[in-house]
Amino acid sequence: MANIIDRSVGFICRAVILLTGLALLVLLTANVVARYVMESGGFRFSQELPERLFPWFIMAGVALAVQKGGHMAVESLLARLSSSGARVLLLVGFVIIIASYAILGWEALGVADIVSIETSPVLGLSSSYSYYALALGCLAVILTTFALGLRVWKLGPEAMPTPDPEETGI
Repeated sequence: MANIIDRSVGFICRAVILLTGLALLVLLTANVVARYVMESGGFRFSQELPERLFPWFIMAGVALAVQKGGHMAVESLLARLSSSGARVLLLVGFVIIIASYAILGWEALGVADIVSIETSPVLGLSSSYSYYALALGCLAVILTTFALGLRVWKLGPEAMPTPDPEETGI
């Protein structure tokens, strides 16, 4: 079950990063070229679209970092505990993370509803899209943390992911 969750969340997050990253690259490159070619000095919407796409890019990256163990962690306490003690500490931490992200995601949906009437001046896009990115990113983190919890519960703390040294700069 944990593998299915990880594969699904990973696939969706990679697709979001690829699509939004490419869209941002093309949009910003086209706008730089347009500044020199067009009399208007570029595209009027070039400020609005990145503001709506960037939160999706970031939240997908946050969820992938959870999968890979890429977030900063202080593990000095874990190293001093027995395997069963470390397992309990990790599982308690996962419950806290899941509860925190559930609250954050719920609040993001509430704020999305509040700001839904605000629209961007050129494209008319709702300000709520960024908050939906936050809410769905929270869901991805919750699912990924749940999958980690299943592995740690079944296999112990050794099931925790370790990031590649190339990704950490170590």
